[in-house]
Amino acid sequence: SIYLVLALVGLALLFMFPTATFDLVNPQTNTIEATASLDLVEQATTYDQTGIIPTFVGQGSVLLMILVIVIAVGTLVSIFLFKNRILQMRLVALTLVLTLAYIAIVFVSTIDGCVADMQASWPIWTVTVHYGVGTFAPVVVVVLLFLAQQAIKKDELKVRAADRLR
Repeated sequence: SIYLVLALVGLALLFMFPTATFDLVNPQTNTIEATASLDLVEQATTYDQTGIIPTFVGQGSVLLMILVIVIAVGTLVSIFLFKNRILQMRLVALTLVLTLAYIAIVFVSTIDGCVADMQASWPIWTVTVHYGVGTFAPVVVVVLLFLAQQAIKKDELKVRAADRLR
């Protein structure tokens, strides 16, 4: 259960920290002209040095937010299924697969899409991506869910061995 609680904490970090930040660098002067942030809760927005928002607004993250909420609810429910370990293992496996899907969507679609949109909007500038806590937290969640699955499996094997001895 401790692994599942820590996985919930990791999922909560996704709502607090940006997934990635992007710097638009002017190659002629080698200065950062604008900075963009991709958050789970908000859409990606770009701010230039004066604080004005230029035309770029990134892809919305409503579907990603729903996916993270489904993963968090599945993890929370699996904590309380300790009496039914088989169902608990299946639910943890499902949340593990959904978390891997979230990671794939974030890297393949969202971050690459934002970079492509920014390069299309400002073709002469270079886009630099800085991955944040929101990028690495799902990887930690995958590890914690895997460890939880293994611990639940060990518990189930111990219970079956004890039942055999009776």
